[in-house]
Amino acid sequence: MTTIDFGYPTSTFQPPNMTTSSSGEDNMTQPEEALTADGIIVPVIWALLVIIGTIGNGIVIYILSRYGERTVTNIYVVNLAFSDLTFIVIVLPITAIHFVIPTYMFGEVVCRISIYLIYVTLHATCLTLMAMTIDRYFAIVFPIQSMNWRNALVATIVSVAVWIVSCLISLPYVLFTKLLEENGVSVCTQQWPLEGMNKGMALGVVITSYILPLGVILGCYGKILQYLWWGSKLKKSDHECNGAPMSLKSKAQQNRKRRVTRMVAVVVLLFAACWLPIHVITLWMAFDPNFPLIDPLLIFKIFSHTLSYANSCVNPFVYAFLNDGFRKAFQRGFPGFSRWCTCLCRNTKDCPETSMIDKAVEARPGLEQSELLTTTQTLKRTCT
Repeated sequence: MTTIDFGYPTSTFQPPNMTTSSSGEDNMTQPEEALTADGIIVPVIWALLVIIGTIGNGIVIYILSRYGERTVTNIYVVNLAFSDLTFIVIVLPITAIHFVIPTYMFGEVVCRISIYLIYVTLHATCLTLMAMTIDRYFAIVFPIQSMNWRNALVATIVSVAVWIVSCLISLPYVLFTKLLEENGVSVCTQQWPLEGMNKGMALGVVITSYILPLGVILGCYGKILQYLWWGSKLKKSDHECNGAPMSLKSKAQQNRKRRVTRMVAVVVLLFAACWLPIHVITLWMAFDPNFPLIDPLLIFKIFSHTLSYANSCVNPFVYAFLNDGFRKAFQRGFPGFSRWCTCLCRNTKDCPETSMIDKAVEARPGLEQSELLTTTQTLKRTCT
């Protein structure tokens, strides 16, 4: 997904099949006779992202909706996949076509809707990731206290609220997006009523779709890791004081802790890396009236957009294919395919869907063995 309009020749960059005339004060654009290599390669890459993202997100939605358990995590994963699928199917093909054909050929209605959906799905994705992170934080740090409200109903309400908030935040883009004629070509762009409003909107989008979600994600995962490390170290010190070697269960907890650490690093780094370049160039273009329209920045802008588009394709692999609940649902739906697919044939008995609850309770310091067993059995009966 993208936070700025791509390929509008008079407002941002010229697409690769446009050349800029050196004469005249209006810096008018003229079409080249032949389509450049970039004009072919970039849409082909985007088309592959559309195919991969559609198949990946479609499989996630179908498998979890039909064969998956109605858990909190699965509801958020389906919501995330639906947001990515909406963007990939509706917005990205229009952007790819407009990259090849400079003039906007879809009409004002499609212009408004497509730009609006860019920002709606962008916020829906980021807010869903933030909701998933907050849910994981309470599941691990406060597993007992959050037991009563961490359920499928609350997750569904939160998912609906995410879409309502996303639609409201993005309303200015459907109200002030226009199809204009500039320099002989149709341009789908924003026409803000107040001077400087474009800067405020650009900054607001970056804050609500990047800075705020990333800050919450980093804060929650930092607390999660601190909690797990602290609980593990406390147990290790107890073993050293008692002079007894660490049990196999304690070693297994350490291994799980390392896997959680790696998973957290992948989640945060992917989110930050995929969105940082496009937000940097968004703010630069909005606040710098002398933004240089040079080829290196054009290449960087294309790369930034492609990276943000790719994030909608990798989410199914990060949040679903690495999830034991999805593997179980896939094996129920396609048992034959699961036998030869190495990424789905892991023995899920070794890693049940409630393993995160087990990690939270087992890492919880100060619990006696009898209390630990009772708490774990109670939590496993609740919806995770």
